[in-house]
Amino acid sequence: MTSAALLAYAATGLVGLNHGYWAVITCLVIVQGSLGATISAGLARVAGTAVGAIVGGIGALVPLMVHGVPEWVVLLLVIAPLALLASSRAIFRLAPLTGGLVLLLAGSSSLGFALSRIAEIALGTVIGVLASLFVLPERATAILAERAASLLEQLGAYTVVLLSPDNAQAHERAALKIRGGFALLQNDLKEVENERSAHLLRSDPFPERLSRHLQRLRTDVNMLGRCSASEGKELHAELAEQIRRLFESYAAVLRHRAALPPGQHLDDVMLGNTSDTPLGFALLTLQAEFKALRETLEQWENPSSSLPLS
Repeated sequence: MTSAALLAYAATGLVGLNHGYWAVITCLVIVQGSLGATISAGLARVAGTAVGAIVGGIGALVPLMVHGVPEWVVLLLVIAPLALLASSRAIFRLAPLTGGLVLLLAGSSSLGFALSRIAEIALGTVIGVLASLFVLPERATAILAERAASLLEQLGAYTVVLLSPDNAQAHERAALKIRGGFALLQNDLKEVENERSAHLLRSDPFPERLSRHLQRLRTDVNMLGRCSASEGKELHAELAEQIRRLFESYAAVLRHRAALPPGQHLDDVMLGNTSDTPLGFALLTLQAEFKALRETLEQWENPSSSLPLS
């Protein structure tokens, strides 16, 4: 972010723009934790600024063509349609702000003022994206993998809560944390798609497959909790600990590129549980999803082999 702001300030001087601070502010606003998020924020700022500046510039000309029009009427005519546009399309959320600034600050040079703002913000956006691409770049897939590792750990801890004697507060806290993690995971997937759209990321189904595995594991863990409700939960402490360790071992693969756990570990959770009971069936389903996750991670570790879509 610092590098982008300094580059933007220097660039505005080189190209002769009068108000370099607009480019600097744009860099500070759009540079995010990953390249995908930076691209998304940059597109939203350019789109909102362009539409807002054009409408605001046209509005500033109205008093020159129609004498006696109150300023508040012109402001209403500019802000109302822009606010409606922003409410329907999030990418234009900055349009009302830009339109109001151009209208109130432009004066008689409305068109030049508007075009200057668009040029400065576009320059700041380009510099911000380039800085995210070349200065300590953080790609969306790496962020998604870290998020997935945290979710795997949380699901392991959640399993312990579900298979332990009832603790409503701990259950609710764990469930709330997991819901928040999945919401952030969806944002990470959008950033991955932004990088793909900009042709900065190869077409790879790994992020989407990983997300689907996590969703299914979440469902399997919840089913495990429901199936164990009719039994004495205090009897499942050792089983819950085995499953927690299994979740954490796969989290380590994503976070540290650790070696995949031995395949035999996938069968350990079934010891002493037959599939003809509700709990046994839930464990069998969980086991199957762990095996599917393992296959996906094996392909991730060896990208030269093909990874079919599922």
